[in-house]
Amino acid sequence: MSERPPEAGFEHLHSLTLVLSSARSGSTLLCHDIASLGGLGMAKEYLRGLRTEPRTTTATEADVLERVAMGVREDAPGVASVKLLVPQTPVVFEALSGRRIPSVEALPGVIDWTQKRFERVFMVFLVRNAIDQAISRVVADATGVFHSSNSAFGDLASAPLRIPDINQRILDNLGRVVRDRNILLAVHAQFAELGLLLTYDELNRQPDAIARKLAAHARKAGFEVQRETSTRKLEKVISAERSTEIREAFLDYLKNETGVVPGDLDAARPRVAASDE
Repeated sequence: MSERPPEAGFEHLHSLTLVLSSARSGSTLLCHDIASLGGLGMAKEYLRGLRTEPRTTTATEADVLERVAMGVREDAPGVASVKLLVPQTPVVFEALSGRRIPSVEALPGVIDWTQKRFERVFMVFLVRNAIDQAISRVVADATGVFHSSNSAFGDLASAPLRIPDINQRILDNLGRVVRDRNILLAVHAQFAELGLLLTYDELNRQPDAIARKLAAHARKAGFEVQRETSTRKLEKVISAERSTEIREAFLDYLKNETGVVPGDLDAARPRVAASDE
């Protein structure tokens, strides 16, 4: 993957790769998959911390463009790329419009801006099962490890985890996870023809199929994709077996402490066409 051209600015940008997600949904893996296809830039959280200090100072559209230009790579000099998380959208929209509105309204506003500013937009929404995502947030916060490219990471991934009050911490995170995911699904419904909707399970279990789907969607949007397959180096923070143990223990806690039947909160995955399974 080539690095960003040192002379890159934002005046020459004509296309944008936009990844929309929430924390611990698998978005880092998705962004690396997209980048490895070539011609689509390298999406990261360049808009994180956009608000300047002091807090009374508001960022501008030029600040947004300078940030998304950080995702440009040499193989596609005019293609910006950025990952935008749901909680970041109010500040971004405020920079673009001067108005502060909730995320559920700000996210469509940001997308509208991208369509007006760029000739082509390759947009991908990524969501994850709510309980699994809440578990991932708690584990990442507790361990300080969010992902790894180290081949020796397997020992940590399968090691026992002793996190104080882990079940309560998962429950505390669950409401925010569900809210952000519901926003992503609602906004995708508004832009279904433009945006590709993926789930973490698809991304994790079907890397080759997802690579082909990403490449096809990008080409449909007018991008010049260079490869049909992606290259992966990232490892899980915890193994699937360990994650299942934590999940089952949390569901028992939820039922015993609150009387809530697990199925009530274990939100269903978004529907995908039979051909996508």
